[in-house]
Amino acid sequence: MIEIAKNTEGMRFCVLEHPGELDKLEIGEFTYFKKYLGMSDYMANFKSWLKRPTVYLIMAIFNNSIVGWSMNEMWSKPSTDGRPVFVLRAIEISPELSRKGLGRTLFVLVSRLLPGHIITKPVNTDAKKFFGLLNFSQPARNCPVDLADHPGYMVLNEDAKSGLSMDSRGMVQDRSAACKIKMFPKEVSAVQKDSRLPPVPGAKHKGEDMDTVRSGTEVKERSVTSACSTSESAPAEPDPCLKENVGRELIGKQKMLSSCECGNSMAGKFLQGGQRPGTAFICESCGKERYFLPLKKAA
Repeated sequence: MIEIAKNTEGMRFCVLEHPGELDKLEIGEFTYFKKYLGMSDYMANFKSWLKRPTVYLIMAIFNNSIVGWSMNEMWSKPSTDGRPVFVLRAIEISPELSRKGLGRTLFVLVSRLLPGHIITKPVNTDAKKFFGLLNFSQPARNCPVDLADHPGYMVLNEDAKSGLSMDSRGMVQDRSAACKIKMFPKEVSAVQKDSRLPPVPGAKHKGEDMDTVRSGTEVKERSVTSACSTSESAPAEPDPCLKENVGRELIGKQKMLSSCECGNSMAGKFLQGGQRPGTAFICESCGKERYFLPLKKAA
Protein backbone atom coordinates (compact mmCIF):
# COMPACT_ATOMS: atom_id res chain seq x y z
CA MET A 1 0.00 0.00 0.00
CA ILE A 2 1.37 3.37 -1.02
CA GLU A 3 0.10 6.46 0.79
CA ILE A 4 -0.16 9.33 -1.67
CA ALA A 5 -1.82 11.96 0.56
CA LYS A 6 -3.23 12.64 4.00
CA ASN A 7 -5.55 15.37 5.26
CA THR A 8 -5.89 17.21 8.55
CA GLU A 9 -8.69 14.89 9.69
CA GLY A 10 -6.48 11.83 9.42
CA MET A 11 -7.96 10.50 6.17
CA ARG A 12 -5.40 8.70 4.06
CA PHE A 13 -5.45 8.33 0.27
CA CYS A 14 -3.61 5.19 -0.79
CA VAL A 15 -2.83 3.02 -3.81
CA LEU A 16 -3.43 -0.64 -3.01
CA GLU A 17 -0.84 -3.00 -4.47
CA HIS A 18 -2.09 -6.52 -3.76
CA PRO A 19 -5.32 -8.22 -2.52
CA GLY A 20 -3.92 -9.15 0.89
CA GLU A 21 -3.84 -5.51 1.95
CA LEU A 22 -7.65 -5.49 1.98
CA ASP A 23 -7.69 -8.01 4.83
CA LYS A 24 -6.44 -5.27 7.13
CA LEU A 25 -9.23 -2.87 6.16
CA GLU A 26 -12.97 -2.62 6.72
CA ILE A 27 -15.46 -1.63 4.06
CA GLY A 28 -17.63 1.44 4.58
CA GLU A 29 -21.25 1.77 3.54
CA PHE A 30 -21.62 2.06 -0.23
CA THR A 31 -24.90 2.01 -2.12
CA TYR A 32 -24.61 3.19 -5.72
CA PHE A 33 -22.94 0.25 -7.44
CA LYS A 34 -24.78 -2.16 -5.16
CA LYS A 35 -28.17 -0.69 -6.09
CA TYR A 36 -27.71 0.02 -9.79
CA LEU A 37 -25.10 -2.53 -10.91
CA GLY A 38 -25.63 -5.37 -8.47
CA MET A 39 -22.16 -5.14 -6.92
CA SER A 40 -23.07 -6.83 -3.66
CA ASP A 41 -19.59 -7.88 -2.47
CA TYR A 42 -17.26 -4.90 -2.75
CA MET A 43 -14.29 -6.60 -1.13
CA ALA A 44 -14.47 -9.57 -3.51
CA ASN A 45 -14.51 -7.20 -6.48
CA PHE A 46 -11.59 -5.18 -5.11
CA LYS A 47 -9.50 -8.33 -4.61
CA SER A 48 -10.35 -9.58 -8.09
CA TRP A 49 -9.35 -6.28 -9.70
CA LEU A 50 -6.05 -6.13 -7.83
CA LYS A 51 -5.00 -9.42 -9.42
CA ARG A 52 -4.95 -7.66 -12.80
CA PRO A 53 -1.64 -5.88 -13.46
CA THR A 54 -3.34 -3.12 -15.47
CA VAL A 55 -5.57 -1.98 -12.57
CA TYR A 56 -4.86 0.86 -10.13
CA LEU A 57 -7.18 0.98 -7.14
CA ILE A 58 -7.00 4.20 -5.13
CA MET A 59 -8.75 4.34 -1.75
CA ALA A 60 -9.79 7.00 0.74
CA ILE A 61 -9.31 5.39 4.16
CA PHE A 62 -10.50 6.77 7.51
CA ASN A 63 -10.05 4.94 10.81
CA ASN A 64 -9.04 1.81 8.90
CA SER A 65 -12.31 1.88 6.91
CA ILE A 66 -12.62 2.42 3.15
CA VAL A 67 -14.87 5.45 2.66
CA GLY A 68 -14.08 6.20 -0.99
CA TRP A 69 -12.54 4.37 -3.92
CA SER A 70 -11.62 4.77 -7.56
CA MET A 71 -10.88 1.93 -9.97
CA ASN A 72 -8.67 2.86 -12.92
CA GLU A 73 -7.24 0.68 -15.67
CA MET A 74 -4.50 1.28 -18.21
CA TRP A 75 -5.97 1.22 -21.73
CA SER A 76 -4.38 -1.03 -24.30
CA LYS A 77 -4.72 1.52 -27.11
CA PRO A 78 -2.01 4.19 -27.32
CA SER A 79 -2.76 7.86 -27.86
CA THR A 80 -1.56 9.69 -30.97
CA ASP A 81 0.78 11.84 -28.88
CA GLY A 82 2.43 8.86 -27.24
CA ARG A 83 1.04 9.47 -23.78
CA PRO A 84 -0.54 6.59 -21.84
CA VAL A 85 -4.33 6.40 -21.48
CA PHE A 86 -6.23 5.28 -18.40
CA VAL A 87 -9.90 4.37 -18.11
CA LEU A 88 -11.65 5.59 -14.99
CA ARG A 89 -13.94 2.61 -14.50
CA ALA A 90 -15.61 3.67 -11.28
CA ILE A 91 -15.49 6.17 -8.43
CA GLU A 92 -17.71 6.11 -5.36
CA ILE A 93 -17.95 7.91 -2.03
CA SER A 94 -19.69 6.62 1.09
CA PRO A 95 -23.09 8.40 1.32
CA GLU A 96 -22.49 9.83 4.80
CA LEU A 97 -19.47 11.71 3.42
CA SER A 98 -21.14 13.01 0.27
CA ARG A 99 -21.53 16.74 -0.41
CA LYS A 100 -18.21 17.43 1.30
CA GLY A 101 -15.92 17.51 -1.72
CA LEU A 102 -14.35 14.12 -1.04
CA GLY A 103 -15.19 12.85 -4.52
CA ARG A 104 -13.38 15.79 -6.10
CA THR A 105 -10.39 15.46 -3.79
CA LEU A 106 -10.07 11.75 -4.55
CA PHE A 107 -10.18 12.30 -8.28
CA VAL A 108 -7.75 15.22 -8.28
CA LEU A 109 -5.24 12.96 -6.53
CA VAL A 110 -5.96 10.21 -9.08
CA SER A 111 -5.33 12.67 -11.92
CA ARG A 112 -2.03 13.74 -10.36
CA LEU A 113 -0.91 10.15 -9.91
CA LEU A 114 -1.80 8.72 -13.34
CA PRO A 115 0.31 10.06 -16.23
CA GLY A 116 -1.25 10.88 -19.59
CA HIS A 117 -4.93 11.05 -20.50
CA ILE A 118 -7.97 9.74 -18.60
CA ILE A 119 -11.22 8.66 -20.23
CA THR A 120 -14.52 7.62 -18.67
CA LYS A 121 -18.10 6.82 -19.60
CA PRO A 122 -20.66 8.43 -17.26
CA VAL A 123 -23.63 6.20 -16.48
CA ASN A 124 -26.13 9.03 -15.93
CA THR A 125 -26.66 12.79 -16.14
CA ASP A 126 -25.40 13.45 -12.61
CA ALA A 127 -22.17 11.58 -13.32
CA LYS A 128 -21.75 13.54 -16.56
CA LYS A 129 -22.11 16.84 -14.67
CA PHE A 130 -19.66 15.65 -12.03
CA PHE A 131 -17.00 14.77 -14.60
CA GLY A 132 -17.66 18.02 -16.46
CA LEU A 133 -16.69 19.89 -13.28
CA LEU A 134 -13.48 17.88 -13.30
CA ASN A 135 -12.51 19.23 -16.75
CA PHE A 136 -13.65 16.16 -18.69
CA SER A 137 -15.08 17.01 -22.10
CA GLN A 138 -16.47 15.41 -25.22
CA PRO A 139 -13.62 14.27 -27.49
CA ALA A 140 -12.74 16.90 -30.07
CA ARG A 141 -11.90 16.09 -33.69
CA ASN A 142 -8.17 16.36 -32.94
CA CYS A 143 -8.40 14.45 -29.67
CA PRO A 144 -5.22 12.36 -29.09
CA VAL A 145 -7.36 9.48 -27.82
CA ASP A 146 -9.38 7.75 -30.56
CA LEU A 147 -12.86 7.26 -29.11
CA ALA A 148 -14.69 6.87 -32.43
CA ASP A 149 -15.70 3.33 -31.51
CA HIS A 150 -16.57 4.26 -27.92
CA PRO A 151 -19.64 6.56 -27.96
CA GLY A 152 -20.52 8.31 -24.74
CA TYR A 153 -16.96 8.54 -23.44
CA MET A 154 -15.51 11.78 -22.09
CA VAL A 155 -11.83 12.61 -21.95
CA LEU A 156 -9.53 14.51 -19.61
CA ASN A 157 -6.45 15.39 -21.63
CA GLU A 158 -3.13 15.64 -19.85
CA ASP A 159 -2.97 19.37 -20.53
CA ALA A 160 -6.37 19.91 -18.87
CA LYS A 161 -5.23 18.39 -15.56
CA SER A 162 -3.38 21.56 -14.59
CA GLY A 163 -6.74 23.32 -14.30
CA LEU A 164 -7.90 20.96 -11.54
CA SER A 165 -7.64 22.22 -7.99
CA MET A 166 -8.77 21.24 -4.53
CA ASP A 167 -8.71 22.78 -1.08
CA SER A 168 -5.03 22.14 -0.33
CA ARG A 169 -5.46 23.75 3.10
CA GLY A 170 -6.98 20.46 4.27
CA MET A 171 -3.92 18.47 3.19
CA VAL A 172 -0.99 17.88 5.49
CA GLN A 173 0.81 15.68 2.96
CA ASP A 174 0.62 15.26 -0.81
CA ARG A 175 3.12 12.76 -2.22
CA SER A 176 1.25 12.18 -5.48
CA ALA A 177 4.05 13.67 -7.59
CA ALA A 178 6.75 11.50 -5.99
CA CYS A 179 4.54 8.40 -6.19
CA LYS A 180 3.87 9.10 -9.86
CA ILE A 181 7.60 9.07 -10.57
CA LYS A 182 8.11 5.88 -8.60
CA MET A 183 5.19 3.98 -10.15
CA PHE A 184 5.52 5.22 -13.74
CA PRO A 185 9.22 6.05 -14.34
CA LYS A 186 9.15 5.19 -18.05
CA GLU A 187 6.02 7.23 -18.79
CA VAL A 188 7.17 10.26 -16.81
CA SER A 189 10.63 10.11 -18.39
CA ALA A 190 9.11 9.93 -21.87
CA VAL A 191 6.99 13.02 -21.20
CA GLN A 192 9.96 14.96 -19.88
CA LYS A 193 12.13 14.08 -22.89
CA ASP A 194 9.46 15.12 -25.41
CA SER A 195 9.92 18.86 -25.92
CA ARG A 196 6.40 19.08 -27.32
CA LEU A 197 4.93 18.17 -23.95
CA PRO A 198 4.85 20.30 -20.77
CA PRO A 199 7.28 19.26 -17.99
CA VAL A 200 5.94 16.95 -15.28
CA PRO A 201 6.48 18.21 -11.69
CA GLY A 202 8.71 15.71 -10.11
CA ALA A 203 9.40 11.51 -13.05
CA LYS A 204 3.47 -0.66 -12.18
CA HIS A 205 2.25 -1.36 -14.87
CA LYS A 206 -0.72 -2.63 -13.94
CA GLY A 207 -6.74 -2.28 -20.93
CA GLU A 208 -10.19 -2.53 -21.73
CA ASP A 209 -11.82 -5.83 -21.02
CA MET A 210 -14.20 -5.11 -18.15
CA ASP A 211 -17.64 -3.95 -19.16
CA THR A 212 -19.65 -5.05 -16.13
CA VAL A 213 -18.70 -2.03 -14.01
CA ARG A 214 -18.72 1.33 -15.74
CA SER A 215 -17.75 4.76 -14.52
CA GLY A 216 -20.23 6.56 -12.33
CA THR A 217 -20.46 8.53 -9.12
CA GLU A 218 -22.61 8.49 -6.03
CA VAL A 219 -25.70 10.53 -6.95
CA LYS A 220 -25.32 12.75 -3.88
CA GLU A 221 -21.98 14.00 -5.20
CA ARG A 222 -23.95 16.20 -7.61
CA SER A 223 -23.35 19.15 -5.26
CA VAL A 224 -19.67 19.34 -6.24
CA THR A 225 -18.87 22.78 -7.66
CA SER A 226 -15.82 24.37 -9.24
CA ALA A 227 -15.53 26.94 -6.44
CA CYS A 228 -12.41 25.85 -4.59
CA SER A 229 -9.02 27.21 -3.72
CA THR A 230 -6.62 27.73 -6.60
CA SER A 231 -3.58 27.43 -4.35
CA GLU A 232 -1.89 24.07 -4.74
CA SER A 233 0.41 22.34 -2.30
CA ALA A 234 4.01 22.13 -3.46
CA PRO A 235 4.86 18.90 -5.32
CA ALA A 236 6.64 16.40 -3.12
CA GLU A 237 10.29 15.78 -3.82
CA PRO A 238 11.20 12.60 -5.73
CA ASP A 239 11.95 9.55 -3.60
CA PRO A 240 15.74 9.52 -3.00
CA CYS A 241 15.97 5.80 -3.70
CA LEU A 242 14.95 6.41 -7.33
CA LYS A 243 18.34 7.97 -8.02
CA GLU A 244 19.90 4.52 -7.65
CA ASN A 245 17.76 3.21 -10.50
CA VAL A 246 18.92 5.65 -13.16
CA GLY A 247 19.85 3.65 -16.25
CA ARG A 248 17.57 0.78 -15.29
CA GLU A 249 14.32 -0.04 -17.08
CA LEU A 250 11.31 -1.00 -14.95
CA ILE A 251 9.78 -4.14 -16.49
CA GLY A 252 7.34 -5.17 -13.77
CA LYS A 253 6.98 -5.95 -10.11
CA GLN A 254 7.49 -9.02 -7.97
CA LYS A 255 6.29 -10.13 -4.54
CA MET A 256 9.33 -11.53 -2.78
CA LEU A 257 9.17 -14.67 -0.65
CA SER A 258 10.45 -12.76 2.36
CA SER A 259 10.00 -9.20 3.54
CA CYS A 260 12.64 -6.55 3.23
CA GLU A 261 14.26 -5.07 6.34
CA CYS A 262 11.75 -2.23 6.02
CA GLY A 263 8.86 -4.74 6.17
CA ASN A 264 7.75 -4.43 2.54
CA SER A 265 7.61 -7.56 0.37
CA MET A 266 6.98 -5.95 -3.03
CA ALA A 267 9.90 -5.21 -5.35
CA GLY A 268 10.26 -3.56 -8.74
CA LYS A 269 11.95 -5.59 -11.48
CA PHE A 270 14.56 -3.49 -13.27
CA LEU A 271 16.43 -4.53 -16.40
CA GLN A 272 19.93 -3.12 -16.53
CA GLY A 273 22.84 -3.30 -18.91
CA GLY A 274 26.39 -1.99 -18.78
CA GLN A 275 29.08 -3.87 -16.92
CA ARG A 276 26.51 -5.67 -14.79
CA PRO A 277 23.72 -6.81 -17.14
CA GLY A 278 20.75 -8.61 -15.65
CA THR A 279 17.59 -8.07 -13.63
CA ALA A 280 17.63 -6.25 -10.30
CA PHE A 281 14.81 -6.61 -7.78
CA ILE A 282 14.50 -3.33 -5.89
CA CYS A 283 12.34 -2.86 -2.78
CA GLU A 284 9.45 -0.53 -3.68
CA SER A 285 9.52 1.04 -0.21
CA CYS A 286 13.14 1.74 0.70
CA GLY A 287 14.94 1.19 -2.63
CA LYS A 288 17.26 -1.55 -1.36
CA GLU A 289 18.35 -4.18 -3.88
CA ARG A 290 16.77 -7.44 -2.72
CA TYR A 291 18.10 -9.78 -5.40
CA PHE A 292 20.04 -9.70 -8.65
CA LEU A 293 19.65 -12.16 -11.52
CA PRO A 294 22.62 -11.86 -13.90
CA LEU A 295 22.08 -12.17 -17.63
CA LYS A 296 23.24 -15.55 -18.89
CA LYS A 297 26.01 -15.31 -21.46
CA ALA A 298 25.36 -16.91 -24.83
CA ALA A 299 27.12 -20.25 -25.29
